[in-house]
Amino acid sequence: MMVWLALFASLVAFIGVLKGLAAQYHAVNAVRLAQGALAVISDPELDDEVKERQVQRASVSLLKSFFILLAIGVAACVSAYVLVAGGNLLGLYGMQEVWQVATSAVFLVVSTVAAVLLWILLSRRRGARGGETQENTEKRDEVPYSSMDKALHLYAFSSSAQSTLAGLENRLWRKRIQTTPNRRPIFVTSLPRAGTTILLELLARQNEFASPTYRHMPFTMAPLLWGRYSRLLRKSGAKAERAHGDGIEVDFESPEAFEEMVWMAFWKDKYTDRNISLWEAEDRHAEFESFLDQHMRKVIIGKPGATSYVSKNNANIARLPLLKALYPESRILVPVREPLAQVQSLMRQHQRFSDLHQRDRFARQYMEGIGHFEFGAALRPIAFAGAPTSSEGAEHVDYWLRYWIAAYEHVLTQAPRDTVFVDHEALSQTPSQQLPRLAEALAVDDQAAISACSDMFHASREVRTLAGATPELISRAREVHAELLERTLKA
Repeated sequence: MMVWLALFASLVAFIGVLKGLAAQYHAVNAVRLAQGALAVISDPELDDEVKERQVQRASVSLLKSFFILLAIGVAACVSAYVLVAGGNLLGLYGMQEVWQVATSAVFLVVSTVAAVLLWILLSRRRGARGGETQENTEKRDEVPYSSMDKALHLYAFSSSAQSTLAGLENRLWRKRIQTTPNRRPIFVTSLPRAGTTILLELLARQNEFASPTYRHMPFTMAPLLWGRYSRLLRKSGAKAERAHGDGIEVDFESPEAFEEMVWMAFWKDKYTDRNISLWEAEDRHAEFESFLDQHMRKVIIGKPGATSYVSKNNANIARLPLLKALYPESRILVPVREPLAQVQSLMRQHQRFSDLHQRDRFARQYMEGIGHFEFGAALRPIAFAGAPTSSEGAEHVDYWLRYWIAAYEHVLTQAPRDTVFVDHEALSQTPSQQLPRLAEALAVDDQAAISACSDMFHASREVRTLAGATPELISRAREVHAELLERTLKA
């Protein structure tokens, strides 16, 4: 224990020196100097004499920045070493023991996360005291994340830290996880733009249901550890419209679809560069099933009073039989939307995210990191029978019509008998009639609370025309839609 305390004290000292001596500012300044020098060299309007003078000045400034950064780095290392060596001189531990702990996988992961957390916390406290500083005046991208936030997300997406932290949680909360109930989990799923988000928000409002939230990002597979630490770094704040531009506002407490990161961690072979394979009821994976069950219970622990897990995951439409095999008592909730209106919305979102991904590389990395492959440059269709096999042709309306037809033909044949289908249009227009039936079908504890949420739903004008679409595809889509409506709740 003394070794861990000493190492973390040295980590605090190391970060404190870097932050106190403005290491980030000097590093950013060095990058800008280098970029400026390259711009001068490549500028055809400047003569060689001017280029030489400006590059020389930039070189001197870069050399100065190098020595400043070197001095800061040495000071940070010395401060960290002094703390550790001091404990050794006092006889509290040996340096061999320090080396063993410092090079262990657990310490490397935990210390990395702790260092990032400490850096963000110090940056935000400094910003709160002094407003905009030299370190945070960089131009903001369309995706509202700072450079440090982006680095943290990319680290979480690409490293094994998620599973390591999840394992640490399992040890720390072992008894609590084992004794936490998960009664009748609900899986909300459909193709995007069918009304899955508002159904998730409806259920997440209820005391009995717990869902992953934005507060769990980016370490969504460790909701207990990261959820607690993130509360120190993030305030609730005002809600803001999400990237879809659809009027839905979110904050850190809003539920969202982050469950797919668990599936990606254990089923890598299902995700190819072109598409996503289907799951069958026989696709069993003992380690994954244990992890998913523990993950659900951790999310429930994070919401006092909750007894059931609820998720919105559009990709679950590809694994309906398996979900029911894993959780026989669960309910699968599938909203159904008029096909032409949904296809039009799918196309708008695809174009919106295609434009965003072209401008902002991190926006694509973010979507791929959380397993959202529905739109833009990140598009990877699910391999339903008869569906497009890649993103090629996604600019044409027939692509999305074929995809819609294939997806819901799959749902009609693969959805368990007790799947709850709800008509999105009917729910939006007459929520006071639909919500009591929905509450009854899902067997929620407080059905009156569900029925009282009519104000969440508003009727909208569904545009039922698709320019350039093949008539035969429109006709087939309407036939499939009629079959789906036969299975929806009737008021």
